[in-house]
Amino acid sequence: MLHDFLNNLPNIPLAIAILVLCALLGLVCVWLARRFLNVEMLREHNDIIGYIYQMLGVVYAVMLAFAVFLVWEQYDATSAAVEREANALVSLYNIGRALPQAAGAPLKSDVVNYARAAVNDEWPQMARARASDATANALLQLTRFERDTQVPAARDEILYAQAVEHIEALNAFRRLRLQASRGQIPRPMWVLLLGGGLFMVGFTAIFGAKNARLHYVLTALLAMGLGFTLFIILALDTPYTGSFAITAEPFETALEMFAANP
Repeated sequence: MLHDFLNNLPNIPLAIAILVLCALLGLVCVWLARRFLNVEMLREHNDIIGYIYQMLGVVYAVMLAFAVFLVWEQYDATSAAVEREANALVSLYNIGRALPQAAGAPLKSDVVNYARAAVNDEWPQMARARASDATANALLQLTRFERDTQVPAARDEILYAQAVEHIEALNAFRRLRLQASRGQIPRPMWVLLLGGGLFMVGFTAIFGAKNARLHYVLTALLAMGLGFTLFIILALDTPYTGSFAITAEPFETALEMFAANP
């Protein structure tokens, strides 16, 4: 559901909407606090409120830092895996060109079919956190090379072993791609991040500030800062959607190479 929604919404409008909503949330929190609480009483206890706020802020900052580190590491690893998967396909295709026609032609055909299925079917599916049956079947066809291919000459045994190694790598890289499409931040962690952000904004609103206008502005800015951080986490946790999406460009480049060097 979330991936389907994000897949149809560019990141820039989403970021703007999140910032506006967070600013409004901050303003509403301050208005409610100053409307229903005694500001003079709050002002007398600003030191206690500030101490508790500082402690909670440290805890929440650690949570945010952990979440950002987690999604960035996964995003970087997934991007690298896509490049390596495309490189493995190119290597497989070149091995197919070096093998005898009886073994090399089917291998090249299977490599091209896999690359096309990944670009045309699996990438749109991954944006919705789903896998592609067409790509899975294309990969299965590639793995049959391991047991169906007869190696007639000792010279070709090295090429055959390299092909098998690349096919196994394709399996691993594809699993990593599919795992990343489902996101790395579990739902309980999202509850903590969103709930913690709301709590921090609400806690800021109960400070007994003398200048009401400054209180509104600072709370709104804090809410926007937290909202933007959460947006970055969301964008990196859904690596195949939005403006920051990991594209199938390495596979498209590989297909162009296959077409230029049949």
